[in-house]
Amino acid sequence: MSWPQRIVLLVLGLALLGMALHLIRRRRLREEYGVLWVCTSLGMLVLVLMPSALARAARWMDLDQANLLMLVGLVFLGAVALHFSVVITRYADRERDLSQEIALLKDEVLRLRTEQREAPPAPPEPKPRPPALRT
Repeated sequence: MSWPQRIVLLVLGLALLGMALHLIRRRRLREEYGVLWVCTSLGMLVLVLMPSALARAARWMDLDQANLLMLVGLVFLGAVALHFSVVITRYADRERDLSQEIALLKDEVLRLRTEQREAPPAPPEPKPRPPALRT
């Protein structure tokens, strides 16, 4: 990897790390998703600052460096897709539960309205006051 490439990747990695931390701090990105992006930027920085680690890993797996990066990228995208699938499933379950609860509440409101429309029972006759308490 040439020096201009390393400098560009270093700047991109630092920018990604800074942006992820900024979004987490401003509460625009939840921590559970922020961990993914912080780890991604740190992994990117490690590969830029220690290119020999990539070369050693490629030799150990008997792959070219480009193929190893492609494999790491595909695994990363698969992990992101799996994570978002879990999150979407959780939100779908929550939406279903909330919809059922709303339906039950609507039913209860309708029942109470129909009970209220029925003729109310006649109020009981007021009890007469004792003579000593009249004014």
